[in-house]
Amino acid sequence: MAALAEDGEEQIRSLIALHPDLTEERRDAVRWSYDRDQLSHALPWVTALHGDPAAMRRLAASSHPLIRRSVARARSLPADVVQGLARDEDRVVRLFLAESCDDAPADMLLDVWRWWDGSFSHPDRPRGHPNFPRVGLLCHLDDPAPRMRRLALDDPASTPEHVARLARDPAAEVRRRAAEDPRLSPADAVRLLDDPAGAVRHTALLNPRLPARVLFQLLEYRETAGVAVRNPSLPVPVMHRLLDAITERDSL
Repeated sequence: MAALAEDGEEQIRSLIALHPDLTEERRDAVRWSYDRDQLSHALPWVTALHGDPAAMRRLAASSHPLIRRSVARARSLPADVVQGLARDEDRVVRLFLAESCDDAPADMLLDVWRWWDGSFSHPDRPRGHPNFPRVGLLCHLDDPAPRMRRLALDDPASTPEHVARLARDPAAEVRRRAAEDPRLSPADAVRLLDDPAGAVRHTALLNPRLPARVLFQLLEYRETAGVAVRNPSLPVPVMHRLLDAITERDSL
């Protein structure tokens, strides 16, 4: 292994640098390279040590970002390890901690939210993390970043008036957040059906505050019926009539 650690091929040296048998001192001596922007997955040998607090402390201090990222994928970590990883210079380490670790701190989760709002594998993180802050989010009502303004309605102290305000926000992503809120007024729900952003219109179609008469009208048009039929406020008798109509059509 010592010879491979000094191999003329950078790719070989970089692979050796991730070998589980290396001490951190020997790992530091290897001239490895790593593209921090490439897609990364947890190293299996690090994952196998997730239940070992001593190993996690040792590996969380590694100079190699992929090893620290792999530690951050643990579901639970010692408090001192969490604190260190939450301040890691590699933001992907902090992202993985937000996605995977139940012990991730609230301030770091909020910081990650500023630039990440969920992936296909973890669509509810960081916002859906149990430690994500809820109280005090109204302070972001006037934040320059639309992503932060979206959070204001998660605050228990937010009101229907705040929903109405954000339903007129200049950013489509903020209006969409208001469009999904159950406190949205029926008038605003109807107004957002004509929003210039398709995602906002789609979300408004599903809001239970849509007046029944409007919902019935939307069921008559091919462009809107497919979404409107999923509105939770659709009366059960109407659902039965729709099913009967489909059954009758299919039997012809």
